[in-house]
Amino acid sequence: MVRKAAGMIISITVQIIICVLVVILIYNGAVKGFEFGISIFSSAAMTEAPGQDMIVIIEEGASAWDVGNLLEKKGLIQDEKIFFIQAILYKANLQAGTYTLNTSMTPEQILEILIEEPETSGE
Repeated sequence: MVRKAAGMIISITVQIIICVLVVILIYNGAVKGFEFGISIFSSAAMTEAPGQDMIVIIEEGASAWDVGNLLEKKGLIQDEKIFFIQAILYKANLQAGTYTLNTSMTPEQILEILIEEPETSGE
């Protein structure tokens, strides 16, 4: 009888622990997803004005992912994944060429510039 009760208590305890872990995982996933979503629609500039000008050369055939990677390495954006999703959402047709961008620009401003004709051709 005691073994049966102890086994039942252990079983219930394990189930409670599993339920608590699942709730924690769901909560953390929801928080991370919310933060990611917020960053897509309200990205801030890397620095305050006046910032620092950077020359960026976009090669012909570069994908939005490649461009995001380049911009992140140059310190113009915080996260290439967020830039990639923004480029998809804005249906940005990024143009090859040379651009002067500033660290005080938001990713949206950078996208607006990268869809226009560049200062010089990327060829």
